Amino acid sequence: MKKTFGILLFMFLPFSVILGTSYKVMNLDQFNEKSKLLLPGDSIILSNGVWKDAQLVFKGNGEKNKYIYLLAENSGKVSLEGESCLRMSGNWLYVSGLVFRNGHTPRKTVIEFRTGSKEYAFNSVLAECVVDQFNQKVKDSTDHWIALYGQKNTIRNCYFAGKTNLGTTLIVCPDDENSINNQHLIYRNYFGFRPRLGSNGGETIRIGTSEVCTNSSETIVKGNYFEHCSGETEIISNKSTDNSFLNNTFYECEGSLVLRHGNNATVAGNWFIGNGKAFTGGIRVINEGHKIFNNYFYRLAGDDFRSSLAIMNGIPNSPANGYAPVKNVIVANNTYYDCTSPWSFGVGFGFRNRIAKPENTLLLNNLVYCPNTDELIKYYDQMDGIMLDNNILVNSKGNLEMKGTVKGEIFQSKMNDLEIVYTNTAAKRLAFIKEDILGQVRTTPVIGAFQNNIVNPTIEMATKHNCGPEWYRNKITETTKTEKRFGKATVVEAGLDLLSKAVKNAGDNDTLLLMPGEHVVTKKMAINQNLVIRSADNKVKPIIIMKADKENAYMFEISNNVKLQLEGVKIDGNSESNFPTKYAFISSREGAVHFSLIVNQCEIFGFNVKTGSIYRAYKGSYADSIVVTNTVMKDCFRGFSLSEEKDDKGTYNAEIVKFENSVFDNFTQHALDYYRGGNDESTLGGFLFVNHCVFNNIGENEKQSILKLNGIVNVSIANSIFSNSMAKTSVKLSGNKNIIQNCCFYNCPAPKVENGAISQNLYFDNPRFEKKSFLLSKKSPLIGKATDGGNIGLR
Repeated sequence: MKKTFGILLFMFLPFSVILGTSYKVMNLDQFNEKSKLLLPGDSIILSNGVWKDAQLVFKGNGEKNKYIYLLAENSGKVSLEGESCLRMSGNWLYVSGLVFRNGHTPRKTVIEFRTGSKEYAFNSVLAECVVDQFNQKVKDSTDHWIALYGQKNTIRNCYFAGKTNLGTTLIVCPDDENSINNQHLIYRNYFGFRPRLGSNGGETIRIGTSEVCTNSSETIVKGNYFEHCSGETEIISNKSTDNSFLNNTFYECEGSLVLRHGNNATVAGNWFIGNGKAFTGGIRVINEGHKIFNNYFYRLAGDDFRSSLAIMNGIPNSPANGYAPVKNVIVANNTYYDCTSPWSFGVGFGFRNRIAKPENTLLLNNLVYCPNTDELIKYYDQMDGIMLDNNILVNSKGNLEMKGTVKGEIFQSKMNDLEIVYTNTAAKRLAFIKEDILGQVRTTPVIGAFQNNIVNPTIEMATKHNCGPEWYRNKITETTKTEKRFGKATVVEAGLDLLSKAVKNAGDNDTLLLMPGEHVVTKKMAINQNLVIRSADNKVKPIIIMKADKENAYMFEISNNVKLQLEGVKIDGNSESNFPTKYAFISSREGAVHFSLIVNQCEIFGFNVKTGSIYRAYKGSYADSIVVTNTVMKDCFRGFSLSEEKDDKGTYNAEIVKFENSVFDNFTQHALDYYRGGNDESTLGGFLFVNHCVFNNIGENEKQSILKLNGIVNVSIANSIFSNSMAKTSVKLSGNKNIIQNCCFYNCPAPKVENGAISQNLYFDNPRFEKKSFLLSKKSPLIGKATDGGNIGLR
């Protein structure tokens, strides 16, 4: 096991390495034995294969130009799986070529630059390593993938993607004298897809915390590629002082680079590429002394907190975890192209006592070219502390003429298929801006991020092609291009547990075609793959009915990352049996995430067991979407119960809930209970869309609500009828992104609106349904009164 390294093993390692002794190890015992022998220049090589449940502790003291190495036998061929992790401490250590997948860390971190509370790593490197979907089993279990302690450590050319549970992907911890002024470098890494978490704690990078925000970290985040990093509103959360964010690319990320706590950040040369995708943001500014320059904001579609530039109001005498007022900030030589909300000033005004306005903040030499946008600057408060000087602002009506603006000719060009705009209009010189976003010298500076058309670039834009491990890029491309399995169709005859058997044997994206008749199931059906269940005959709805032998039974249990679609079937709760079914659908009790339930042209009835419902979300679950269209639901205790996150930390059980052209009739309690508690602002806050629906006889007493909403940020209710309810409240809307319009309330309470919610075009007439139907009769006053010109109620 002892041999001398050949030159080829160091092809991708530091050029100045001095060859030492290498130890190839086959298992954890050998690793622990040989790692005690390592001297400067030595290496320990993990043999190719799967290392399961491997908790590696890598200690040593190398020297400058004589690292101690921990290497894969072949990069990418060593896979740490199961409950695995790596901790390292000492000096001049170098780790390369490892892959973490198919498991999760048994600790709080996957890779940690320390082995104890006082044992940190210094001058050490993590290079060309991968952490890919290495997640805890439950969404609410918190871990971090990388934790940087010590000083002068480097993370470069790594790939991190697919984190779905609580916790930041990469944290920097400037917590004590051995970790402040750390000068860590995070360079040329590929931060891949991170889906919406639905709560705080989904950042991709966080540097510091509110408790240490006054500590100087001096961390450099440079030349990295962030793609679809959408865990929460803060892609990068700066929570310490003197950090730099340079030349990074943010590609279609639903969030922003947020200067959350701490002062004196430098944000320069970054590319924010939204491509018109909703909720894509730029930079959000809090605190003091920041310099923001040479950044390009391209077709960002976020607003408010996710505006291209959001300058927040602060809290007077703010606590450390609050919002320190913005002071002494310079925003210069940036370019904004076709953004929905380029500049927002005083964001967060009033809420949480954010009444302290920005002070001594200068916007200079910026080019805002957004010809499809009317409002370039949104003021949430009076902004006498923000000064504009020598900016070119172009909106849908042309050049905006106001104090602090000038006119100038705009030119268009392309770079890597990306449209850019620039001008030759002279800028006012700032001593610290010597080059443009591409490294072109600003001999005679001009307004905007680009000194001129692309003539002599010296800085290479970070892309998926030059970030991450070179040996893993093909695998990333293959994963992106791989098409989902085209499922097969299987006919299922009516009968006892034939449907259950078909569900169990179904492959991903299969379709089960149900023949007419009763499809009786006796036990739950676990949905562990994408599945479509539909009628084999468009003219006949087959019946799915459960005949259970115990209480609290449920039909469908939905797991992680799947989509269940039902179309053209009846789902019967078997309410007259000895053991009626309590739920038609539940999320997995283990906390399923990123799944969808789609119901179309169905009938659902008879789920009237006390406390039962059509759908129940369990705590920790988080659906991407629940969509019900063209469906009749009747004679149930409750409808859709998404209210398990009662700890009021801002979490909620579904991102999107949509009801369209559907009927809810004769429910004991609510048709929907959709809950989000607390005042957390890091998520999108949930979406409810109700359109062309009928809610009749919902809520048997004054303690109920027809639609029970709490804290849901985005609500749109339109063209719907609410009738014949004993409920105390039909629906309560709160917040400026809640709207109810063109709806009818007959023999039931009117809606309540507060805190800027909008209510318009409401009717209180008898809708005049046809006999034994929820279609409008020809005499209905609601004909033609919908927002789309059609009828209110069913289409």
